Amino acid sequence: MTARHARGPARPVRPPPGKHVMPALAEAPNALEATALDGLDPDRLNQLAECLFTLNNRRFGPIPGAYVVFCVEADRRWCVGQLSADRAKPLVLFEDLSFDTPAAAQRAAERLRRTRGEGRTVRSL
Repeated sequence: MTARHARGPARPVRPPPGKHVMPALAEAPNALEATALDGLDPDRLNQLAECLFTLNNRRFGPIPGAYVVFCVEADRRWCVGQLSADRAKPLVLFEDLSFDTPAAAQRAAERLRRTRGEGRTVRSL
């Protein structure tokens, strides 16, 4: 596990004055995240962040236990990611957890959840 995986939550950046948007964490996206989010509508990302915020029990940041497999190169490369209640980066991709098959990435995501002690995400809706 790298230092990136063990790091605590980052501090949120305040939204622009007069704007009703979800906060964003101060950490800049890595290369994979920047490519994945390039050209997406910021208003749609804000709506997604609001949904993830609700699923995360009204907390900002990565959602414990909510790991996903994300295709970063069509039919060639898959990466483990984590959903996050953050308007600028709703998906945290772990660059060092990249695989040649989706099955290998899925096993790595499940292993990451077990090693972090994160079972199924508990929701209070």
